[in-house]
Amino acid sequence: MLLITDEQISAVASVKDCIEVMELAFRDLANGDAVDTPRGRIFSGPAVKPGIYSIGHQCAILPRFNIAALRVTSHRVREHREPRDNHFVLLFDLESGRLLAMMHGFTISGIRVGATTAIAAKYLAPKGRLEVGILGSGKQARTNLEGIAAVSDIRRAKVYSPNPAHRELFCREMGEKLGIEIVPENEPQDVVQRSQVVLCASNASQPIFDGEWIEEGALVISLRNSDRHRSPREVDDATIRRSSHFVVCSKAQIQIDQQKEWLDPFAKGLVSFEQLFELTDLVSGSVPSRHSTKKIACYHSNSASGIQFAAAGYKCLQLVKEAGDVRDLPDEWFVTDLSAWWEKGLQPSP
Repeated sequence: MLLITDEQISAVASVKDCIEVMELAFRDLANGDAVDTPRGRIFSGPAVKPGIYSIGHQCAILPRFNIAALRVTSHRVREHREPRDNHFVLLFDLESGRLLAMMHGFTISGIRVGATTAIAAKYLAPKGRLEVGILGSGKQARTNLEGIAAVSDIRRAKVYSPNPAHRELFCREMGEKLGIEIVPENEPQDVVQRSQVVLCASNASQPIFDGEWIEEGALVISLRNSDRHRSPREVDDATIRRSSHFVVCSKAQIQIDQQKEWLDPFAKGLVSFEQLFELTDLVSGSVPSRHSTKKIACYHSNSASGIQFAAAGYKCLQLVKEAGDVRDLPDEWFVTDLSAWWEKGLQPSP
């Protein structure tokens, strides 16, 4: 069993490396050749100060790569968080059931979102040279811009963050990494206007731009999503009203988590549940990429999914193994020996 750290993954894997396997995984999911479950999260109850602790999971089976994946998170939330991340992706071999690897999940999580956004941009973004407006400067803004850049011809990117030092750092580091011009802006309006792709990757609780600023035919990407315990929203009613094509990662997750960023527009009649499509619909070709080149398309990464971690985990595992710097732990540390029961003719369930 291999133990693989964030540092090892960061050294060899990129968003671009994982786009192809991610699209194959979503296509398999669409065709019924892979299995995925909705995201699950529970929070501590009244006995332990409600909402301070959260444990979450996603899992998937991806036969194409002979992989099953389980992602597990365990942490304190919001202001109670600490600078240590208990976040793992476990990869299992389908044929033997053996645990192949335990991987740190922070870097993989950014890569899987960026690769998934790249797929959405491939199908939904306008053609030609693009100007990209970015609202946010953290990990998600970085990996998702990397994904968009991998499938689009970006002429220039603009970034707004409330912290001037953060946006300057973003421009310097990502401009050098991607080889494109990235400029900081002092106001969200300057980022959104005249952008063919608007990437929302903020920590805002309320929309920070007016949907009337969006250029006709643009693609709006929102990465922030809510659940029963918090209800942030990155795009406003005007954005929903002006959009004609809506794609989410998971329609089921809207109901499971009671995501107000969709339930509120449903209640106002701005959009209906039936008007939403899923990313699997795009990659399978069951819905068109665009209804109109003059109408706004809206993609919401509203859920982490096990299939993302199976695809990105598989690719990152291959790249780390090829690099040759791996830590192999004894398999017997991670299995329970039931031989004594079997010798008695008994085969107890897991």
